[in-house]
Amino acid sequence: MAAMQAAHPDKDIHDEVSDDCIVEEITTTFNGINLILEKENWTPFVICNNSECSRLILELAGKIDLKKFKKHKHGVTPSLPKDEHKGKPHLSTARLLYLCN
Repeated sequence: MAAMQAAHPDKDIHDEVSDDCIVEEITTTFNGINLILEKENWTPFVICNNSECSRLILELAGKIDLKKFKKHKHGVTPSLPKDEHKGKPHLSTARLLYLCN
């Protein structure tokens, strides 16, 4: 998320981008890439130094289409009536089954 914020400084990543959507996309994509790539294809990522990896991460973060991962705002949840079971004792399923036998 920090890389996306750095790559898109004009956007408020925390408020606009869904963490869950990002995690799902990365997990799905990573699993698919692992199916088709051999170990040797990961070598450039293993041997790169910190500045090269940072540059690559920022470059990739800049290519992310933020609209694809837009956070969905949920409305207010309506409150439920609180006195629905007032005066009625709770009976567990186990007790009801015991009483039937």
